[in-house]
Amino acid sequence: ETAEAMIAEAQRVEIKPRVGDAVYLLITKDRPDARFNTLLNGGEWEDRCGRPRLLTGLRTALAYYALARIIRDGNIQATRYGAVVKDDQYSQDAEKTERQRQYRELFAQADGYMAEAVQYLAENCETFPEYQVKGKMRSNRTTIKIIGR
Repeated sequence: ETAEAMIAEAQRVEIKPRVGDAVYLLITKDRPDARFNTLLNGGEWEDRCGRPRLLTGLRTALAYYALARIIRDGNIQATRYGAVVKDDQYSQDAEKTERQRQYRELFAQADGYMAEAVQYLAENCETFPEYQVKGKMRSNRTTIKIIGR
């Protein structure tokens, strides 16, 4: 329940504004068009200069945005065995500063994956005419300018 809410929030707050409403509506269908496979799942592609590029994918970016929110807001602890709620007599909640550090690291990683996706959309405007190129992409910490458009 909490994870679903965090995923939905990450989709609305982080993904939708950066890809635009038209693309967002198309990629959130039950069966998105096959042309969105690389955008969603990642893969190799070539930029306009013919250089090979690697895209991690929006699904991975979404996972990192959602996990960052869970770490920040939930009482779920990330462990090497998976996400757990520690509530026995010997458990302690993680320190707030540690949670904030983990949140910032995960969010920064997600921002990097999101920047890859935005660049992929911008450079493949023939394939994605629904995408409206935006001059800047803002996050909590970074402004990314898209050059060449």
